[in-house]
Amino acid sequence: MKPILIEEAPTKIIVKYDSIPFELPLNIREQHQQFWNEQVKINPHFRNGEVFTTTEIFKSPKELQITVVKTDYKHYLYTIRHENTDFPCKVIFTCAAVITNDHYIAFGKMNKQTSTPGRLQFTGGGLDESDLDGSLFNLEKSIEKELIEEMGISINESYTKSFRPKFIKRGGKNDFGLSYLN
Repeated sequence: MKPILIEEAPTKIIVKYDSIPFELPLNIREQHQQFWNEQVKINPHFRNGEVFTTTEIFKSPKELQITVVKTDYKHYLYTIRHENTDFPCKVIFTCAAVITNDHYIAFGKMNKQTSTPGRLQFTGGGLDESDLDGSLFNLEKSIEKELIEEMGISINESYTKSFRPKFIKRGGKNDFGLSYLN
């Protein structure tokens, strides 16, 4: 497993969507489909929706540019359940550390219908098409959507002290793409 690295976020973070169709080799798609068929028997709540996987990363001290393409959830699920895949799905997800007025940090526990039941995590989620502004992902919009969906709070309300990118996480078990923490 690659070590988890948490770094300060650069001032500017750009996530670009590359609309050129992404096609896995046929034998890999067949492996994913076979695996998917087995998984939905175990957990019929899984849905094979869109997922965005990282294809390029450019980093300088002041800027981080990431290019992503569309793939699907079975590609992601296959990646997190199989170490050292030839075509890993490296997702970007946004999350926010919510600190309460009484100085507690809010975490959520993933339910049993998810790909990672029992995992503790900050409020957040993967990017989806609703986060796109043209060909760029609006990361703040993604986090705000997740905060409203999961906690019923808005970053525009008066009790929000700060809302800005703070850290980038990379590495870990699947060496996923970058996590954008606020």
